[in-house]
Amino acid sequence: MRPRTLLVPVTIGLAAVVGFSGPGLVSASAHGAATAGSCGPAHRYVDAESAVAKAHAVVIHGKHATLHCGGPDDYSYVIGKAVTLRMLMTGTVVVWKMPEDPSQGTRTIPATNLPHWLKRNAGEPIYKIHGPSNAVMKLVEKWHP
Repeated sequence: MRPRTLLVPVTIGLAAVVGFSGPGLVSASAHGAATAGSCGPAHRYVDAESAVAKAHAVVIHGKHATLHCGGPDDYSYVIGKAVTLRMLMTGTVVVWKMPEDPSQGTRTIPATNLPHWLKRNAGEPIYKIHGPSNAVMKLVEKWHP
């Protein structure tokens, strides 16, 4: 299991000095800052752990993630229960060209390449889900260091 931490900005004061960590939290980033419109349970994210291309779909195993907003550049993903998604073979995945540097932009890969991509980029597996859980049409990779 990957470690999860919540980074607290220095401007918060003592809480930033002490720091927080614990299971179920991943750190925030200034890249791809969250907006109030993308937070909360109405928006679905997955912390993808593995994917397998089957005959008619790509089956994705991971954990449900909820984006929790705390300010204009202060957010974190709260990791929840296990989830299995079925992505359409015609679906697409928007990924960072260079996972360690989101300033390089994104590219789109076919759903069938997701298993390979997850193995290559196991450290950044948060994706926004577009479509129902049994027929995902698109995943969009989200940056979190």
